[in-house]
Amino acid sequence: MGTLRVLWRDADRLPYLYTVRHAAAAYGTEVVLERPEGREYAELLFDGRGEVLAENYWNQQLNRAKGMPLVSIAAAVTTINERLYVRPGVTSLDELRGRRIAIRDARPTNLIDPLWLRRAGLTEFEVVLVPDSEGRWMPWQRVVAGDCEAAVVTNLFSDAAVDAGLVPLDIGSFGFLGGVVYTTSVELLESRAEDMENLVRAAFDAARLFKEDKQTVLDVMTSIPDGLMTSRGATIATPGERETVYGHLAGELADPPVPMPHAIANFYDMAVDEYPELVGYNPLQMWDLRIASRIMDERR
Repeated sequence: MGTLRVLWRDADRLPYLYTVRHAAAAYGTEVVLERPEGREYAELLFDGRGEVLAENYWNQQLNRAKGMPLVSIAAAVTTINERLYVRPGVTSLDELRGRRIAIRDARPTNLIDPLWLRRAGLTEFEVVLVPDSEGRWMPWQRVVAGDCEAAVVTNLFSDAAVDAGLVPLDIGSFGFLGGVVYTTSVELLESRAEDMENLVRAAFDAARLFKEDKQTVLDVMTSIPDGLMTSRGATIATPGERETVYGHLAGELADPPVPMPHAIANFYDMAVDEYPELVGYNPLQMWDLRIASRIMDERR
């Protein structure tokens, strides 16, 4: 067994990734978590700077469609980890027809959220894209200010919306590929087969730990270096903050960490009109779930 360098970008994923690292050690694989500079990650798999991307999936499917031999092997979150927040008194999606809805202006949020709303039955609405300069996770402030009637808010950052007096409106579940999708190259999947299998096993174990062994996860969270998790709602400096972050993540992690076909299809559908390189591309060719399938059979 050996070492896998797993590359990450957003710090809100670290409680989960550190738990995966903890689980992988039991199989003899050391997971080294690294945060590279820059915003493009796929090329790092091909120049020796990493073995696995623990990263958003949407832009990696674009790279795969362009010819990069990428392959995804597991996914941490497979249903949407956001909710629609409204003022008290709004009780149905029909009341938002034709109204303004605030959505974070960043990929893939500004693609997947409108698709989710349309699939939920809201066919007429105005998207108000909120730049990160207003607060990366705070489109709900537009509702409080009276500029919008609703806002899509990520679960991990939703407590502030509730504190401001907003309430979630249930519009149903939606297939999604969020947080961490494990992506590597076709060559690395074969050449590092044992460690790749151990990583997928660790992803299964981490999801189960979040569901069944809260204390272990909370203990693992104390090993995350100070200063990495600083976003409002995702700080873990105190026991109470760790409990809050744990609760949100435990509720959204998929067990098993394997996407349903509609989640893969949704991420294709949201992007195909924006990116012509996806036309004619079949997203299933990017997925290799042989390891995950074997583990599912073992644990049935």
